[in-house]
Amino acid sequence: MTHNQRPRKQRFLILLLMTMLAVSAGYSVQLVRAQNRSSDAEPQAGSLLHPTFALLDSDGENVLTSSQPVSTMTTCGQCHDTAYITAHSFHADLGISTYQENGELDSSNGLFGKWDPLTYRYLSQSQDERLDLSTPEWLMSSGLRHVGGGPAETSREGQPLTSLPADANNPETSLLTPNGSRSPWDWKASGTVEMNCFLCHMANPDNASRQAALEKGQFGWANTATLLDSNIVRLQDGQFVWNPEAFDENGALRREYVFVQDPTNDNCALCHGVADNHNDTLNITDFSLNNSQTATTGQVISPQRIAESGMNIAGKDALTRSWDVHAERQLECTDCHFSLNNPAYALKDDEPAHLSFDPRRLDVGEYLQRPDHNFARGQSAQYSVAPELKGTMRRCEACHDAAVSHSAWLPYLERHMETLACEACHIPRLFAPAIEQFDWTVLTPDGQPAKIYRGVQEARHVNDNVNNLISGYQPVLLMRANINGDTLLAPYNIITTWYWVYDDSEGNTRPVREIDLKAAWFKDGAYAPEVLTAFDTNHDSVLDEVELKIDNDAKRDLIARRLSALGLDNVRIAGRMQPYSINHNVTRGEWAVNECTACHSEDSRLTASIQLAAYVPGGVMPTFVESNVAYHGSLNIDDDGALHFTPDPRAEGLYIFGSSRLAWLDWLGALFFVGTLLGVAGHGTLRYINARKQAHPDIRLKKVYMYSGYERFWHWLQMIAIVTLLLTGLVIHRPDMFGAFNFRYMVAVHNVLAAILVTNAALSLFYHLVSGEIKRYIPRPRGFFDQAIVQARFYLKGIFKGEAHPFEKTPEKKFNPLQQITYFGLLNILLPLQVITGILMWGAQKWPQGTEALGSLPWLGPFHSLVAWMLGAFIVAHVYLTTTGPTVFTALKAMIDGWEEIEVTHDNEEQTH
Repeated sequence: MTHNQRPRKQRFLILLLMTMLAVSAGYSVQLVRAQNRSSDAEPQAGSLLHPTFALLDSDGENVLTSSQPVSTMTTCGQCHDTAYITAHSFHADLGISTYQENGELDSSNGLFGKWDPLTYRYLSQSQDERLDLSTPEWLMSSGLRHVGGGPAETSREGQPLTSLPADANNPETSLLTPNGSRSPWDWKASGTVEMNCFLCHMANPDNASRQAALEKGQFGWANTATLLDSNIVRLQDGQFVWNPEAFDENGALRREYVFVQDPTNDNCALCHGVADNHNDTLNITDFSLNNSQTATTGQVISPQRIAESGMNIAGKDALTRSWDVHAERQLECTDCHFSLNNPAYALKDDEPAHLSFDPRRLDVGEYLQRPDHNFARGQSAQYSVAPELKGTMRRCEACHDAAVSHSAWLPYLERHMETLACEACHIPRLFAPAIEQFDWTVLTPDGQPAKIYRGVQEARHVNDNVNNLISGYQPVLLMRANINGDTLLAPYNIITTWYWVYDDSEGNTRPVREIDLKAAWFKDGAYAPEVLTAFDTNHDSVLDEVELKIDNDAKRDLIARRLSALGLDNVRIAGRMQPYSINHNVTRGEWAVNECTACHSEDSRLTASIQLAAYVPGGVMPTFVESNVAYHGSLNIDDDGALHFTPDPRAEGLYIFGSSRLAWLDWLGALFFVGTLLGVAGHGTLRYINARKQAHPDIRLKKVYMYSGYERFWHWLQMIAIVTLLLTGLVIHRPDMFGAFNFRYMVAVHNVLAAILVTNAALSLFYHLVSGEIKRYIPRPRGFFDQAIVQARFYLKGIFKGEAHPFEKTPEKKFNPLQQITYFGLLNILLPLQVITGILMWGAQKWPQGTEALGSLPWLGPFHSLVAWMLGAFIVAHVYLTTTGPTVFTALKAMIDGWEEIEVTHDNEEQTH
């Protein structure tokens, strides 16, 4: 650095530091004023300390002198590197950098070239035989949500648009006229649209005037029109005239006209959706794509309480929560969607792992000169522009510690956090309407598609101004694949669209142009007589919402014929389903989903279906758009003809306790249990009947000390643990049937009892091994089957005749052959299997590899339930068989005090004396 350069850089740095302080101070002043100002107050200026500057045209001349439109790149370029800013902004790029003519519907990954069936118009490619949306007309329509730069200045081949000659055959230099012909477009005459800094860095940009200039094709003046409300420029006789009073004697803006500020939510809302920070009663009347984020998802960014809004919402008085808790906490959009090289926020990929904070940051002066306008973004399903930047913004966990806020009440915390996005619980419902269905196969009298909104009661076929009672809607939860390989269930709205397509001469599939669609439906500004006759079933000469749909072959064939008559080949209906990510309208804990049964029940939120459409035009089933969302589930049409999608988390490898059940397995287990119960009841009834018919022999009994104190303690503890585990497990498995029990506590009790069971079993195994009692449970191979047949014969026949037990019970031989084989299977197969599967299910969040190696939860869960049914059946049989002793309660008493009464036989008679 030379001696002369250093002072210059220092002066520049001081100036920029003052700018930052000014921005901060100005924002604080505005915040205080905004809280107190009325709705009809005058717009506030920007930063009070931002340096004054001159407005320059594209040649660098002061606009006050040249009377030319302002050039944002030249004006702001006096201090900032505008070339760098434009090159580092996906808002400006919008897909032009990835544009490629490929014959497909999508020629880029952004708004410029990616076809959206909601806006419908198709950006024509050079080889297309029919012109639909040319570059000039794209600016007139889609440019309303574009900050300028990118495709508004540069051709698809990377040349300046102004260098292209007017050519009606080139989709970049032509325009589709109302009669369907092409006219050439002169970019030199219309000008182009530079990146509009004013749109985001001005407190009150005149967006309506900007849009009006774009719609008229006055591209060169569009950015100037943004300043109309500032009184810096005026519109006189249709001409833009600069106001001399706004400038000082040096040609720079006067201090009171300096408008520059940091972007606010209001600036973002100009393109993205409703974001309100004012004290006025919120009353949204426009749910069109002008408020795209609100229209497609129902998201509203506002700190206002829903109950205080002016909207007609069902149960509004009880909705004392805010629309969005982050807006309520005064966060700005830029707090999350920050500039990627902002030293206050920037994340460095090469940051050493051993550092908790890296002080090496971009110099403030350098940042202000070259602020990166590629803002941090999430991983939305509907936007694919700049995929390399997906996941750059901080997620919820960057600010919130779930271990602190959830660990006290949420079991399996890690498992929940690994499966559910925070939004899944903290955005339980949207309270504004959202688009459900766009049907472009038909047209309303004003040439619009038939629209249906979800979250609206009664007639949902509404215009963009929703006046019906708003009920809100519950978003569907779908599995999202993150760029780091993780998968999370997150909330979405799904919009279904239908439209006509045809094949061009090259075999490419194209949507039928809107101009052709209107030609097929209308004649002289009204429905064509042939169309009206086919659709007007009640003959009132008006097509209502019931009639205006393709619900039979005759209607479909009529429109297809009329389109074919226009020269379109292979005309047919197509449909698609697009998920729209929902990340705003977050609410705090008490309004979030915090009841376990909301998910862990038969009516789980995770398996709740969503209606995709009220009807299916032409019976054509739509297909899902490829995205980072997994669409595992089923499509079905109900009796009313509505199309529904029901997610299937099991296909994602998720087993949801209380919700994920195999019906056939439950029936099998229940039949096995009930069969055992009926068998026991039948057997006991026959014993009772036969016992009443027979004489009661005088049976001599003697007491033998059969069970030690530890054996009895182990037995009862094991029995209580197993029975309680079965009961709590039943509540966990079917919480919908046992709503009186708290699911969360049942899970905790189940886990504690499982630990007790395992510990008791381990100590018992140790005792039986050391004492040698283990041999009592091991069947002897020699003569076992013969003895088992004898014992079985006794249970099936001899017991009804009052015969004595075929085998004498002694402390050395406590179990008959059938008991031995039963206990052997129970203690060595069923219980170990139940313990192992239970441990693996409990440890799924700690040892996922072990769980996945054995089939993961979708397999372990049902198997665990099946074994539980078998254990339940064993307990029933076991309890019943204890009544087959000399008296009904002989065995029960023995397990209480250890002394059991056994029959005196000839073999043991001497032992009684």
